[in-house]
Amino acid sequence: MKVLRIIGMAVLVIVVSIVLVFVVINFDLTSYGATGSETLNPAGDPIGRALVVYAPGFSGAAKRAATQITDGLLAKGYTVILAGVRSEMAGDKSGYDIIVVGGPMYWGSVSNSIDGYLKALPNDVKLGVFGTTGSSNYAESDFTSLEEQVASATQNENVAIKLILDGNEANDCAELVSALTQQE
Repeated sequence: MKVLRIIGMAVLVIVVSIVLVFVVINFDLTSYGATGSETLNPAGDPIGRALVVYAPGFSGAAKRAATQITDGLLAKGYTVILAGVRSEMAGDKSGYDIIVVGGPMYWGSVSNSIDGYLKALPNDVKLGVFGTTGSSNYAESDFTSLEEQVASATQNENVAIKLILDGNEANDCAELVSALTQQE
């Protein structure tokens, strides 16, 4: 009888844990902690302004990717605002040459906060969108889903989209920065 009670409690803990993770992901609760921002200036005279907005997710992979993208844009000569999706700086979307937005992908989609942010962007800006997968490989359907989500959220035709794969972050982030800066 005691063993059954222990097994029952273990099953209950597992079920409650799964439900909590599902609730946190579906209600995008991790984005509410993304309220910070910082302004970073290039070594020389800036050639433009860029805004990099992220939703952190569970692992922080999206913030790390956003930081690498920021570093790449700085190296190209941009003044960059690195901002959490819920920060005050992320709310001001005007006056930028490039805006990059991204976060974790769960079940083939970016978070609700990133989707909502994309819907509020101006259509006349160079836009980069990234999704972090938490994996070193991905299904083609993940990329297709991200493309479809971006297309339905914004009418911007000047978009570079990139999945940031675990273990290949530096290369993937550099490719996104290159795609954005080559559009000039």
